[in-house]
Amino acid sequence: MSFYGVTDIWTYVMGAIGIILLPGPNSLYVLSVAVRRGVRAGYQGALGVFAGDTILLLLVALGAAGLLRTNPALFMAVKYAGAAYLAWVGLNLIRGALQTTRRPPKVSDVALESQANLQHPFKRALVISLLNPKAILFFLSFFLQFIDPAYATPA
Repeated sequence: MSFYGVTDIWTYVMGAIGIILLPGPNSLYVLSVAVRRGVRAGYQGALGVFAGDTILLLLVALGAAGLLRTNPALFMAVKYAGAAYLAWVGLNLIRGALQTTRRPPKVSDVALESQANLQHPFKRALVISLLNPKAILFFLSFFLQFIDPAYATPA
C-alpha cells in the first residue's frame, strides 16, 4: 500500500526528521544570518534553502538518480567535481588560517569580510543548498528508496 506514491510513509517520515534535525551548512548559515542581521534576513536565507532543495527535488523527479546510475562516466565526473570543490574549500581554509597566523587581520578587514558574506542571504543560501552534500545524498539516495515506481504519478 502506498500513500501518494510513498511506499512506507512512517519509515520515511522518521528518517526525514532524523536527517533534517542533523545540523548542516544550510541550517548553520541561516542561523548565523538571522543572529547577525535579524529575522528578516534569516527568512531570506531560509527561502534560499527552500528554493535550492526544491531544485534538487525537481532534478530527482526528472530522473537525475537514474541518469547517474545508468551513466557511470557522468557519475564519476560528478564525484570528481565534488571532490575538487571540497579540496578547493579546504585549501582556502588552510590558506586563510596560515595568513591569519602570519599577520592578524585588522578589525576593519574582518568587519568588511563578514558583511560581504551576509550581503545577499537568499543567493548565498541557494548556492549553499545546491552544493550541500547532505541534501544531495538525501534526495538522490534516501528519498528515492520510498517512491513507488508503479504509482500513477510517482513524481
